[in-house]
Amino acid sequence: MPASSSRNHGTDRGGDASSRHVPPAGAPLPRNLAALWALDAGLAARVEALHPREPYPAQPSKAGPPTVAAELPDGRRLFLHSRYDPAAEAERLVRGIDVAGPLVFHVFGFGLGYHVDALRARASAEAIVCVYEPDLLMLRTALECRDLTALLESRRVMFFTAPDKADLFTRLTPHTAMASLGTASLDHPPSRQLHPEFHRQLGAWAGEFASFGRTSMNTLVLNGRRTAENVARNLGWYVASPSVSRLRDRHKGKPAIVVSAGPSLRKNKHLLKDASERAVIVAVQTTLQPLLEMGVEPHFVTSLDYHEICTRFFEQLPPTLRTELVAEPKATSAIFSMYPGPVSILGNEYADGLIPEMKLDKERLPSGATVAHLAYYLAEHLGCDPIVFVGQDLGFSDGLCYAPGTSYEDVWRPELSRFCTVEMKQWEQIVRERFILRRIPDAEGRPMYTEERLFTYLQQFERDFATSKARIIDATEGGAAKRGATPMKLADVLATYCREPLARDVAPHPGMRWDRVPGCLASLRNRLDEAAEIERVSRETLPLLAEVRDHVGDQPRVNRAIVRIDALRARVNELGACYDLITQLTQTTELKRFEADRKISGTKLDPAEKQRRQVNRDIANVTGVVGAAAEFGALVRSVMDRVASESTNREAA
Repeated sequence: MPASSSRNHGTDRGGDASSRHVPPAGAPLPRNLAALWALDAGLAARVEALHPREPYPAQPSKAGPPTVAAELPDGRRLFLHSRYDPAAEAERLVRGIDVAGPLVFHVFGFGLGYHVDALRARASAEAIVCVYEPDLLMLRTALECRDLTALLESRRVMFFTAPDKADLFTRLTPHTAMASLGTASLDHPPSRQLHPEFHRQLGAWAGEFASFGRTSMNTLVLNGRRTAENVARNLGWYVASPSVSRLRDRHKGKPAIVVSAGPSLRKNKHLLKDASERAVIVAVQTTLQPLLEMGVEPHFVTSLDYHEICTRFFEQLPPTLRTELVAEPKATSAIFSMYPGPVSILGNEYADGLIPEMKLDKERLPSGATVAHLAYYLAEHLGCDPIVFVGQDLGFSDGLCYAPGTSYEDVWRPELSRFCTVEMKQWEQIVRERFILRRIPDAEGRPMYTEERLFTYLQQFERDFATSKARIIDATEGGAAKRGATPMKLADVLATYCREPLARDVAPHPGMRWDRVPGCLASLRNRLDEAAEIERVSRETLPLLAEVRDHVGDQPRVNRAIVRIDALRARVNELGACYDLITQLTQTTELKRFEADRKISGTKLDPAEKQRRQVNRDIANVTGVVGAAAEFGALVRSVMDRVASESTNREAA
């Protein structure tokens, strides 16, 4: 507990108790609080709510700046900073931290903030500093003792004061791109000594977010081009299919069961036949055929994977299938022509950008990493409550990857024999990923294995569950423990929530609109012309950029080149919407530009060197645009041929 402060604010002279807590003129607290309110109003309110508690005892160090002491559980006093020179101690603490590369720093413990100031002085001006400090009274003491307005007003610091994983991930997610360029950690040893469990847990979660961020950025860069190509190639189906806006709240208050293909599905899938008339069944694509074979016709099935192996999940489906396919337009193109049932495709920014003249305004759902995430978002869109998960292991329960009976076994079938069983193939797949395995608690609190990608999916689910208005129930009866989901057996779920019969066709599918294809083709011709113009302007810009780079010392010549570059840039800006479509084909170039921008802004350079680096960055970027514009043009031409052919085939059918 903090001892009484020895500071005298001049309130005792007249015995006026009403002015005991009035800070002296020029005290930093009012300015610091004003800056904290602008930065983090919730934290500022919690700090102010500590009044009238006394702060921790602060005392001047021999060098002058204050230090502070707190009491350990055994009664000993622990000084959080040097009693001789706190600022010099902080400089020594951060000296070993790599500040050249990282743009996100995790600081465990704040104290009076000397080490945070020292870190920010050395790090890039672009850097984000995440401070983990559970003691609000310590923060209040720091705000009273030191002028922290420069730190707070920089808007480059974030405070985390509670062990709340969902809050951590939600607040850090906007900074995923910066975190992907590098992170570093700084421990404040006295703070760790005071709150070891808090800092251990927050450190583990920060590491988990780093894994989540790496996976997210790798997915963006590696799959960005493939996604754009698939969306474009599915444009005919996109314009012809109806929007899912008609499904909003169509099953409001009704239970939904999201069926995934995890190993635990084998434990309770037999109960789904009884549930199919009393709950909305949303199947992921992997489970569609196994459910149909059991006599369960789901209400919906979701698809979003771009890989062609997904077509195996849609083979040999009955021609009278009523299950509605709800897919993202990035899904592999073949599934749409294969699917015999009704099809709805979600709204998509890239697709709408290709055909803005059509103004389709199709309903969008949140972007999910997997078909299970999409199934969950669809259940929310339908207004379902509760939302129940089965087969959602997110790990390797009982040494298996998938539930027996899924289409993955068909892929492996040619290799199977008495020397190579399905179980061996599943174990082989787990062992192949041993370098990215990690141990996590299962639903019973026991250790189990998962891998980095599945763990990232778990993080996204937990973040979604934290903000959901529906009750989330995990009826997997195995698999990973999921924060924010209530574990229940599926039999208990059915007895508690699935008692009333459910009307199936509450929002009938209106059919496909292939008559929209001519408008689609007209829009694509416009994009073709715009891409050709962007390629022409970019090619004209490159020699001018080279001239600036090679003659930095000749400012009149550089200025003349810049005037011409600005005119060309203005022309590209007029075509900004198409430019954004083109750059989706070159995400690596965009990421390199982002990284170069951060390094330039965070490095102290003389004006000539800074201009030279900026021009080299621009040359690399424009070169990438030239290639991407040509590829975009070829893609649009192939899409036009494909859309026209699909329309003709459908009209003939």
